[in-house]
Amino acid sequence: MSRLSTVQAPDVQMRDMADRMKDHTTTPELFAGTALLHTDWFPTNVLITGGRAFVVDWAWASRGATWIDPALWVVWLINHGHTPAEAETWAARVPSWHTAPPAAVDAFAAATESVWEDITDGDAEPWMLDMLTAARRWETHRG
Repeated sequence: MSRLSTVQAPDVQMRDMADRMKDHTTTPELFAGTALLHTDWFPTNVLITGGRAFVVDWAWASRGATWIDPALWVVWLINHGHTPAEAETWAARVPSWHTAPPAAVDAFAAATESVWEDITDGDAEPWMLDMLTAARRWETHRG
């Protein structure tokens, strides 16, 4: 994730995080940037072999602020048993996390909760509801 956060998005059409989050926040401009973002840290999207990690399934690739992938990882870490503070400590191992203005992370946590509320509105699978719970815990921690 540290290496990925240094990669600029290629000059191809892809979603922008400010656009993706515009329905979930009043400040989507806080998420703008030029970094290539994976944005889908589902555990099977990171394959580890021979001591190297390979990130697969780029269906949600986006352009945005360099700290967004670690922020999204925070929710997955909470979902897998870490407290929000512990999860943010892991995110802090990624240098780009330190470039995030605290107000932007706060806004992103709230927007992420809203995204999971939309995802789980209706016929949600249990893992999705778990992610909503994790997002809510993070937003409460940030709020």
